[in-house]
Amino acid sequence: MATKEFKLGVFLPVGNNGWIMSSTSPQYLPTYQLNRDVSLLAEEIGFDYVFSMAKWSGYGGDIRYWDFSIESFTLMSALAAVTKRLRLIASVAPILIHPTILTKMAVTLDDISGGRLGINIVSSDHEYLKMGLYPENFDDFRHEYIDEWLTICKRLWASEKVDFSGKYFTLNGYESHPQPLQQPWPSLVYATSSDGGYKFLAEHCNEAFVRADELRNDASKTVKRLAAERGRTVKTQAHVCLIQGETDEDAQRILQQYKSGVDPVTVTNVYDMWYEGDRAARGREILEERFPRPVFYHSFPLIGGPETIADFIEDMAVNGDFDGMLFSFPDFIDGLQKFDRHVSPLLRKRGLRP
Repeated sequence: MATKEFKLGVFLPVGNNGWIMSSTSPQYLPTYQLNRDVSLLAEEIGFDYVFSMAKWSGYGGDIRYWDFSIESFTLMSALAAVTKRLRLIASVAPILIHPTILTKMAVTLDDISGGRLGINIVSSDHEYLKMGLYPENFDDFRHEYIDEWLTICKRLWASEKVDFSGKYFTLNGYESHPQPLQQPWPSLVYATSSDGGYKFLAEHCNEAFVRADELRNDASKTVKRLAAERGRTVKTQAHVCLIQGETDEDAQRILQQYKSGVDPVTVTNVYDMWYEGDRAARGREILEERFPRPVFYHSFPLIGGPETIADFIEDMAVNGDFDGMLFSFPDFIDGLQKFDRHVSPLLRKRGLRP
């Protein structure tokens, strides 16, 4: 039996139709009401946090995948007023917003939530190119840029009068008050799968979101080792898209149903965006070569009945040394209810949940 409490979170549906790129999966638009209902249910059944991504444009195709989205900080401010216990992790891309502005936004949301804010830092995304806000070769210096950006935020949260002359930012005697409720600042989160990203979060962040995959038993340990070498500790969590059936066979049946409606153009737009040939043909090729991954947007598909799901979570917690897991669902309300009825009792028996 495990002896650690494993944290559970929900990756909120802020983009249309969530993480499944199919017309035969549950279809919905992202709204405040939906995210409110999901968050209140997650809080009721004992989940620990909700997470919202920063997404500004989508991937098109016949299903118009993620062409509809809502903004992270605004949503979390509204959810802060109606929830009581959940941690609220909002996302921000430093390349899109000046550190002095984010500093004040974070303090405000930390106040509204009573000190429940976490900040997820997004280092890069192709959509910033379309917005004209992505510097040339930014991938080569993004961590240097974010390091400077974050240094300013931390000094302002400490209520220093900041004089700063850096490579990317200049401040002249600037102050920002009040301080955040959480001291010295809200928990800083970073999602990465690169060596450079691991080093950045080990030096600067409190929580890491790393991929769940065939190397899942190495990624978390690598991050924690790098942090320990710097005299720090980092909590690690992974994102999975949960396909829960009554049995493993039932879950596979559901997966095949979703596969039948996968939009091949969207698959290419997500997994081979610069491809110049027949995008539908390329998407079908990717789907067959990498199935089941291309049914989903860059997340690990956890597919099975309750026992299989609980086994995977226990393996992540015990052998992988992960501290938690972030879930997305085909239907978030139904998925949370089924998880609470059939998986949570198994996790409690294994010592992973209170």
